[in-house]
Amino acid sequence: MNINYSLKRSKKRKKTISLQVGSNSDITVYAPYYTPVSEINRFVEEKRNWLDRILLNQALRPNHHKEKTYETGEEFYYLGLPYTLETGFDPLENTGVFFRFDRFILNCPDNGEMKKYYFASWYQKKAREHIPIRVEHFSRELNLQPRGVRITSARSRWGSCSEDNSLAFSFRLMMAQPQVIDYVVVHELMHIREKNHSSKFWRLVIGAMPDSMVHRRWLREHQDMLKL
Repeated sequence: MNINYSLKRSKKRKKTISLQVGSNSDITVYAPYYTPVSEINRFVEEKRNWLDRILLNQALRPNHHKEKTYETGEEFYYLGLPYTLETGFDPLENTGVFFRFDRFILNCPDNGEMKKYYFASWYQKKAREHIPIRVEHFSRELNLQPRGVRITSARSRWGSCSEDNSLAFSFRLMMAQPQVIDYVVVHELMHIREKNHSSKFWRLVIGAMPDSMVHRRWLREHQDMLKL
């Protein structure tokens, strides 16, 4: 079965093809201007399993956010995809959150605050592994060098750039799609050049990432997904 998508080409985009699933399950593909349609279709087809999971989850997801209970069967997001949680407590095993066989496993006493702590710790660890690598990648690409990178527990401020060009990112971003994380990285790196949200700043962001406004909108519309 063919995957229906909207295609947006850009002469500013150099190499990469990316796609975005909107809140209404619409699929948009962003590609360099001269990329052959066959190559774009092959890219989309390679993402079929990922797309099926995203679209199914959107169809089943209620419109309101429920507080996490950290019980077996609950879903938690990692890099934009939902994974089922399995809980229990074996005192002879290491406590904490583990990701195995496409599911979360939580070995912890039945204590809500402790369960939340272990999940936050797991996401923080993943953020420290993933985000600095993306910062380094885009730093080279954009020729912008931050003073440092740190991971925070901010609930809604996904990233920040200080006056001395130190960058900070919320660990909660690890629940978002990889391209959304990249958008926040590019956004904060561009603050090294422009310390405001002026029209000049947004032109710089869009010049570096033509589909950045799509990712920005995704964050606004899906911020309830990025809560613990």
